Amino acid sequence: MKILSFTVGAVLALLLHAGAQAPAAIKLGKVQPAVVKTPDFSLKSGGDKRTKPGDWLEIEVDFDTKGGEIDELTLEYAVQVENKLVEGQVTHITIPEGRDHYSVMYISPRMLEKLTSGKALTAGSIQNAWVTAKIKGQVVGTASHRPGNPPNLQRQPGLLNKMETPFAPLYFDRYEAIKSSK
Repeated sequence: MKILSFTVGAVLALLLHAGAQAPAAIKLGKVQPAVVKTPDFSLKSGGDKRTKPGDWLEIEVDFDTKGGEIDELTLEYAVQVENKLVEGQVTHITIPEGRDHYSVMYISPRMLEKLTSGKALTAGSIQNAWVTAKIKGQVVGTASHRPGNPPNLQRQPGLLNKMETPFAPLYFDRYEAIKSSK
């Protein structure tokens, strides 16, 4: 009888300990906006079409995780360009615990033309960028390029995840996997 009581007690203690483990934690690092050119690819067959590589706004954030593998992590991005606020989100999947994880989103050349009213994009045009990390709808981290909260401006869509851009095949091992929208 004592053995049965001890066994049941030990099992209950293990179950309570397993349920009390800390949830996954995210520590967002630097939010880094940068202007990058459209990648140039060459084809061995078919005709060559002339194009002028455009300027894309790239926003990259690094992060570390603790508490085990994360099934899904949603990062909500907001970028202020020329007093206009552009937003978008990306959901990453199967993120192992550890350091040096990266996420990236982009604003296309055409969208930048719209935001800058056709003027060239300058460092001063990019006023700030913010990233909010969420797991199952709960905010687990925030970071920004410069101190301060997003201004109270009308938000508009316009940020594209890596898989929606010509950068999709580049640096594939650097960035976390993206949940398919299909």
